[in-house]
Amino acid sequence: MDRVNVPEELAVLLAGWPGPGRAEQAFPFLTVDEAGFPHVALLSRAELDVSPDRGAVLAVVASTRTRANLERDGRATLIAIGGTTAHYAKLRVTRSITGGGALGCRLAVAGHQADSLGIPLSPAGFTATAEIGRLERWQDSRRLLASLNDPQ
Repeated sequence: MDRVNVPEELAVLLAGWPGPGRAEQAFPFLTVDEAGFPHVALLSRAELDVSPDRGAVLAVVASTRTRANLERDGRATLIAIGGTTAHYAKLRVTRSITGGGALGCRLAVAGHQADSLGIPLSPAGFTATAEIGRLERWQDSRRLLASLNDPQ
């Protein structure tokens, strides 16, 4: 698969930072385990971003299983819902760093599909709180996401 830029519709869904009391999307992030079965982690916008050049999705994962899958296989799929469209992005790790007990990854988009029947979709979601941010160590994620944009 050829590398493509992050489509604008997907970039808009991933951009920004969760605010206390705001409804937020929980993005399914799929990897494959050692036996070939899908493994799902739910990530928030605190753990996802898009590089300034729109050339990569940035992700921070704390799950030990998701980390192991990424380190072994280097591939993932991200699902995001916006309005009437489901976005499926096939991703490949191009760079990774560790910090704060998590793995930060720069992921090239190997393929993207925008799927819509024109009906409103409701993504998995949650209400952001300061407590969730503390438990999920969002400040550590923010530092890792910023580091992924630094020159190597």
